[in-house]
Amino acid sequence: MSPTPSQLAGGEPFRVFVGYDSREDIAYRVCRRSLLRRSSIPVDVIPIVQQELREAGLYWRERGPTESTEFSFTRFLTPHLAGYRGWALFVDCDFLFVADVAELARLADPRYAVLCVHHDYTPRESTKMDGAVQTAYPRKNWSSMVLFNCGHPKNRAALTPEAPFNFVLFFFPVDTCSVLC
Repeated sequence: MSPTPSQLAGGEPFRVFVGYDSREDIAYRVCRRSLLRRSSIPVDVIPIVQQELREAGLYWRERGPTESTEFSFTRFLTPHLAGYRGWALFVDCDFLFVADVAELARLADPRYAVLCVHHDYTPRESTKMDGAVQTAYPRKNWSSMVLFNCGHPKNRAALTPEAPFNFVLFFFPVDTCSVLC
């Protein structure tokens, strides 16, 4: 039986980390508003702001040519930012919630380090947001929405500020992932 949303965070509000990009502030606000408007459970919406992480000494990676957003890699700090406890959802800032996030939270399965939507996607365009190079790779966009089991040993070991994030292309091995939707 899946835990209730309040059990996922030890009785605290369900934490939703949203990738923030300074060029997409309106998208973040719409995402946050739609989430709060439709949620039947208490939620804590936390933007992941790269500049703040840099100032706190939690992120120092140089931006690469294939990173189209400020949260391309900072999303993987979600378990660390959640104190490696409970469950937390990460979503890109361009998400629009049209249903209750509690439905998603109820899908948490403690057997897995992460849960995400598995889909086969190959981009047709060669460029994406703001002219960034579009890169095709296995499991493309799987990290756009991730339900993290923050205390899972695999997350504690791999998703730290010190991690090089070189693993990101193959971040979701089949044995640690389940289908969310």
